[in-house]
Amino acid sequence: MDAGQITSDALHYPLTDFKKVVILGILIILSLLIIPGFLVLGYIFKIIKSSLDGSSELPGFNEWITIFIDGLKVFVVLFIYSLVPAILVLLGIWAALLPMLTVPGEGSFINSNLSFSLITGLALIGILLQVVISFIIPIALANMVYHNKLKAAFRLKEVYVKIKEIGGVDYLIWYIIMLIIVGVIYYASFILIFPFFIGLIIVPLIILPFFTIFFARSIALVYLNAVSEDHEYYRHKKQVK
Repeated sequence: MDAGQITSDALHYPLTDFKKVVILGILIILSLLIIPGFLVLGYIFKIIKSSLDGSSELPGFNEWITIFIDGLKVFVVLFIYSLVPAILVLLGIWAALLPMLTVPGEGSFINSNLSFSLITGLALIGILLQVVISFIIPIALANMVYHNKLKAAFRLKEVYVKIKEIGGVDYLIWYIIMLIIVGVIYYASFILIFPFFIGLIIVPLIILPFFTIFFARSIALVYLNAVSEDHEYYRHKKQVK
């Protein structure tokens, strides 16, 4: 797997139809209304599916009901995978609040040292678990899209095999590249939003949708390495070379 090639392709992909980038940006802005948020997730599903089918162009904004249903599927996957880490972190926060609770005549409800240990232990486990989960979620999502079955996202053994077929080291390199890009986007967005009012428009309307499309495309191209090197995408790249 060539992580550089995949990253380059994914960066150019949103530019094939910038109008759709803006449409996705409008949906992101309207995500506070909830339903548009599911449409954003559904479009991510559609990009992955389109890319897995060999298309090099952005899919259209049509069949809205299907996009919405697919968005619900993506939400369910993200929610279930993140549920346990979130519970652990919340339990850690609860442990932090326990020393503030007192029983009349008995003092603090729980020893502060014990509370600190609970906070540290539970929060650390939750964070580490979330890191591991964020590592497998891209392939879990792609596996769901590829098989068009929600349960395919939770076939952990199958997801593990796909990562192994991609190449553990290659996948890790790609994952690190994605983390770096996320860091750059976050920093750039922070710089644009706070000093400049126009950033409040540029970030959600252009930057966020651009990189949302980029990540969806990148996930699909990475997954294709586990499906077949003879896929149309790779045959085309070999011909270009």
